[in-house]
Amino acid sequence: DISIIISAIISLCYTLFGGLVSVAYTDVIQIFFIVIGLFLALPFAMTHPAVSNIYSAKLDDGLTPAWYGSVAPHEWGGWMDHSLLCLLGGIPWQCYFQRVLSAQTSTRAQLMSYGGAAIALVMTGPAVLFGAVARSTDWSLTEYPCSAPSGDTAKLVMPLTLQYLTPPAVAWFGLGAISAAVMSSTDSSLLSASSLIARNVYQKVFRAGCGEREVVVALWVIILGNCILATTLAIQYKDIYALFVLCGDFTYVMLFPQLLLVIYWSKANTYGSVFSFILTVILRLSVGDKYLGLPAAFSFGVVTASCPTVEDPDHMCEGALPYRTFIMLIGLVVHIIVSAATDLSFCMAEVDLRWDFLNCYQKMGSVIVMRNTREMDTPVKSLKVGGVLS
Repeated sequence: DISIIISAIISLCYTLFGGLVSVAYTDVIQIFFIVIGLFLALPFAMTHPAVSNIYSAKLDDGLTPAWYGSVAPHEWGGWMDHSLLCLLGGIPWQCYFQRVLSAQTSTRAQLMSYGGAAIALVMTGPAVLFGAVARSTDWSLTEYPCSAPSGDTAKLVMPLTLQYLTPPAVAWFGLGAISAAVMSSTDSSLLSASSLIARNVYQKVFRAGCGEREVVVALWVIILGNCILATTLAIQYKDIYALFVLCGDFTYVMLFPQLLLVIYWSKANTYGSVFSFILTVILRLSVGDKYLGLPAAFSFGVVTASCPTVEDPDHMCEGALPYRTFIMLIGLVVHIIVSAATDLSFCMAEVDLRWDFLNCYQKMGSVIVMRNTREMDTPVKSLKVGGVLS
């Protein structure tokens, strides 16, 4: 708990006083620390006397290395859900777009996005191999006082591997790499979430027209509040990865379909966004969540498959269908239907604009067009509007 509090205070200080510049520079330092720490520790862990060849143990088929693992037939729904969640749920995160929008040119923003993806792919290598090393380790030959990590201790396998399978100096660098990764995510999330609240909520909703100095003061207060909240969650919930997946879960379900349509469909509007958001929130909370302690009000169904055991050869196991993906697709379809219906009503059927409660449309000459679109005020949009008006 003390280390969590100290890390939060350090992250809070340089985020408050340095803003995006300090976050960006510290992220550069931290990424080098991560690369050096993990790649330095990996050879020592793989050559430890207690570690056997990671490819020697095989699964039941006699060909697949044991550390690859396997997915039981009833678990495919959950694996599919989490795979799509990790692939697509991280795209709409505010901390990513904060960096993209702060790039000086669109080319640099693209290079940063593709480069970040390539670096992330490379950096998964050491993490995966550390898991393979832990799987191939005879932990009774190490100073680890317990049996091989499993169950709740399996989530600590990487720091345990660094601590017990590498020399102390190397372990210090490796554990520092993990700390650097955590700090990098902490400061980015603090600044992005607080900026979002300060600009989009405080300035536009509660204090419209307030000065820039007031917004900065509000940003400082919000950063402090978010830091306290995040620190409390980190102390209360020991499974940080579960919180990360939960955050990605809600982002994937509620925000990904909206981002997809805003970028690729010009008729997407606020009506579709609001209806889609409310519906996906209700559906996602209704199916329950064990981390939030929410019971399931209904289910999309289960996958049933045979999983025989020694005690019960006819044992049947159940697994969830990819309900997160189902909810995301429902939100996507609802967004399209509602946006298309409102666009047809106001632009084609010419319903009176006094019924446009969300102020999405405006009259330009003799036609009604959307007030804001993804095309913004580009020459292409001007040509389109000009052609319609003529």
